[in-house]
Amino acid sequence: MTDRVKAPFIHTENNDAYSAAAHLVSLVPAVAVGVVFYGLRALILIAFCSLLFAMSDDVCSRIRKMSRGSILNPLYNGAVIALLLPPDTPIYIAASGVLFASVVIRQLSGGRGSSFLNAACAGRLFIRIVFPMNEAALALPGGDRVMLRSLIFGAYSPEPVDLSQYYFSELVAGRFPSFIGTSCAVILLAGMIYLISKKVLKPYLPACYLGMLTLLLLIKDIYLGTAQTGYFLFTSGILFTAAYLLFDDDTVKSFGPVSVIQAFLCAALTFLASFKMTGIDLLVIPVLITGILTDVLDFSDKVIKASAEDVTDAES
Repeated sequence: MTDRVKAPFIHTENNDAYSAAAHLVSLVPAVAVGVVFYGLRALILIAFCSLLFAMSDDVCSRIRKMSRGSILNPLYNGAVIALLLPPDTPIYIAASGVLFASVVIRQLSGGRGSSFLNAACAGRLFIRIVFPMNEAALALPGGDRVMLRSLIFGAYSPEPVDLSQYYFSELVAGRFPSFIGTSCAVILLAGMIYLISKKVLKPYLPACYLGMLTLLLLIKDIYLGTAQTGYFLFTSGILFTAAYLLFDDDTVKSFGPVSVIQAFLCAALTFLASFKMTGIDLLVIPVLITGILTDVLDFSDKVIKASAEDVTDAES
């Protein structure tokens, strides 16, 4: 395994597999909650997306005669795409996003560990653009747990729900219409803490992102005389972004000043996007833009350091 496919989070010979395994384990509670809320269709979507991503990644690696690496990484990316889907998403729509992420984004950008774009975010945005769904009208949690019809025909277009009518305890527990795995704040925070405990996520990175975003939201509330910060934090899904989208193995090349800039930049972009965007756009577009900008910063940082080293060598 070459250095470029090793995760930046730890420093062992099995970085990629270890990081992916930790991420998969941390997702288990979110998967369980999604299945409890939305039933068998959610479980099938998660399993299908994970296996399809793994199969696609394996086939592409064989065709390109590249090292296939750990199967855990593509399984994890497929699960992330599924958890970002509405529970009534048809199988063929989910498949289109997975294949776009695996074949187009990951392979055409150099393979695992080389992409400047988060493959799961790109795949989910592809679904959003090509198969626009009414994401303001999501299935209610706790109903139709054995319904499988939506896997073929899609949702029955429920009426949008006013989340402001929900109790605070329901918002924290995630018992409101949402994507399969983004609603339960307690579970997402627990997953984040698990990743930090396994040393695959530096605690200051999500802290910088969430702290900066919270500060900006509080300033907005003070200026406008509103009290929406807590509501936004618990219902928008940005805790999922902090734990699983912003600091993935492919797009975070190293820890240091650039990764901190990435956290602050994504927080600022998310805040600005919140004036015009909701749903999946708010979760993935700031992450994708941040990935592009910080890749440029990371490259510039390396060029500057290399130039400085050349000057030092010349002087010596």
